[in-house]
Amino acid sequence: MKPPRVLLALAFALALPAFAAPVVKTEHVEAQLLGERTHAQPGKPVTVGLRLQMIPHWHTYWRNPGDSGLPTRIKWTLPAGWTAGAIQWPHPQNLPIGPLNNFGYEDEVVLLTELTPPADAKPGTVPVQAAANWLVCKEVCIPEEGVLDLTLKVAAGDAGPNERWKPSFERARIMLPVKDASLKSDAGITGRNIVLRVAAPAGAGLPASATFFPDRDNVVEHAAPQRAVRVGDTLLVEMKLQDSAPKDLATLDGVLVAKGAWPGAGDRRAVELSAKVGSPIAMAAAGSAGGSSGGAASGRPGSSAEVDGSLGAALLFAFLGGLLLNLMPCVFPVLGIKVMGFVEHAHGEPGALRTQGLVFSVGVLVSFLVLAGLMLALRAGGTQLGWGFQLQSPAFVTILAVLFFVLALNLVGVFEWGLFAQSMTSDVSAKGRNADAFLAGVLATVVATPCTAPFMGAAVGFTLAQPAAVSLAVFAALGVGMALPVLLLSFFPALLRKLPKPGAWMETFKQVMAFPLFATVAWLAWVLGAQSGNDAILGLLLGLVVFAVAAWTYGRWAHSESVMRPVIVVLFAVLGLYVAWPDASARATPGALVTKAGELPWQAWSPEKVAELTAAGKPVFVDYTAAWCVTCQVNKRVVLNSSAIVEAFALRGIVPLKADWTNNDPRITESLKALGRNAIPVYALYLPGEAQPRLLPEVLTSSLVLAQVEQLPASAASKTAVTQR
Repeated sequence: MKPPRVLLALAFALALPAFAAPVVKTEHVEAQLLGERTHAQPGKPVTVGLRLQMIPHWHTYWRNPGDSGLPTRIKWTLPAGWTAGAIQWPHPQNLPIGPLNNFGYEDEVVLLTELTPPADAKPGTVPVQAAANWLVCKEVCIPEEGVLDLTLKVAAGDAGPNERWKPSFERARIMLPVKDASLKSDAGITGRNIVLRVAAPAGAGLPASATFFPDRDNVVEHAAPQRAVRVGDTLLVEMKLQDSAPKDLATLDGVLVAKGAWPGAGDRRAVELSAKVGSPIAMAAAGSAGGSSGGAASGRPGSSAEVDGSLGAALLFAFLGGLLLNLMPCVFPVLGIKVMGFVEHAHGEPGALRTQGLVFSVGVLVSFLVLAGLMLALRAGGTQLGWGFQLQSPAFVTILAVLFFVLALNLVGVFEWGLFAQSMTSDVSAKGRNADAFLAGVLATVVATPCTAPFMGAAVGFTLAQPAAVSLAVFAALGVGMALPVLLLSFFPALLRKLPKPGAWMETFKQVMAFPLFATVAWLAWVLGAQSGNDAILGLLLGLVVFAVAAWTYGRWAHSESVMRPVIVVLFAVLGLYVAWPDASARATPGALVTKAGELPWQAWSPEKVAELTAAGKPVFVDYTAAWCVTCQVNKRVVLNSSAIVEAFALRGIVPLKADWTNNDPRITESLKALGRNAIPVYALYLPGEAQPRLLPEVLTSSLVLAQVEQLPASAASKTAVTQR
């Protein structure tokens, strides 16, 4: 007699309870409880797993979710006497979202938990229930939940594997971090960085690179690049500390994940560490024994020019960027004056001309190395700086404005004095001409820092995660590129000889060259106002008047032998500098961004604003700019505020944000660093459906911007974005 079908189904259900857990489906996640073994044994732990299967491009979170998000939570309902352990978290992956970086899982994750029945558990079946809550995100985040049931069989014999879910459990266990007692770890804080040091026994082996995921969310900057270097049997990982990091941090706890299998750990890639924080640890050079940059910034997309971690490419891009700097408006006045000096001597001794070219090049190269070395030293001390950092100082802007003003007065003939004037005459010594050439190289470098030429941004950004020697090599290549045109003119002056011979026209040309310098002074006054307010502009202008009196006094009585002449000149110069000197505590009060009719409706940038807009599915355009950045201002006026760009942004609902780096802002510095950049301008376009922003070149054209923008569909609701005033 055949048994009824109902009894057969019931017998099958009782025989295979762990295979038959029901599935809870939401819009984005399929959730299910799984049993690792065919049955549980009394008094012995049995592992169950919460399986979360996400739809493509959506993710859930690790125990420390990173910059945003929430970890998955499980509340167990168990039979009497049963206990549940903590979630065993597989190691996470980086999930960059705009300027933020989160930690979590895509595709599938199985969160393991050990359930332990009492020693006197009776054979049979028991119900297990888990109320799970998870946050699932893409551009938007949706909290979801489900109540999941699993029927477990209890029996005394050995339990075999659940063949149906064996691959899922194996993958989950491979992703679990191991605790290796043979590894010794400690950590040290240097400035605003913390270095994790992991030492393995001799011959045990360490991965070439690894990424650290901290347990606590307030210790390291999740989106900042990490730098890993292996030196022999030691692995060093350098990370940026958060501003809110605990001052009394005792241990650095978390998971260190290798790019491949961890040596000696089978197929596992991660180790669990608790490193005691002690004395500062020096970070080794990346090339010393094999190392690389990793962490949150790895894989950041760049503009059309990227170095892709190659020193050779970085040097080439720096050289090309230096060449193109000569075409930037920052450098034109100084180079024009220097070339005029070459014209004067082009018809004379070739050897003297070549010497001047070489000395000018040395001045450029030395100045680039000094500025770069100062920037690297300050960054090593914890100060967040980028290229052009000196122009974030109102005092430096004031000194530069005074210098340009005095040079302009010299050119228009108010006075003739010093090494600069020597290059304008025909009877000076070679020593004077060479000193002037060197100073011209120094001045050209200083005034070039507000400009960023094509290729230059990627090259300077490359230095962020490099040791000092590599960084200085990149800046040296930048200086060589900038000095090369003048050097070639000095060695091959054939073109200069086609110009008229020195004569009265050179005096006129010299005076004309004063006006770009006066214009530069006006621009620097505007920069100072953006940094320190209108009172600083008034102080500068009054100070320049006093300097003009000093220059006029010096020129009017140029042939006087009275001892009072230099005394009066010095007194006026000191008084002028005192009047012009900005108040160190004064800062321009940031207010609402003023938008003119027909221009882009700029909003103030913040990481929170970017996250809010991108989470809402809105395209965002971020302009990293500064008042002292000439390239930035030209791009804005010529391209970004053109009618074609304004209409395209409005039609597609693109929200323009302005990240103003005129004064030093550590948040902007960190955001640039996360994008792999350390100089401005930088233009980042965040598009819906793309986790990473697109970086546009430093020098913009309308066609280039439109080519990116027109990939978005038109949005009728956004047509009001154009300012109607």
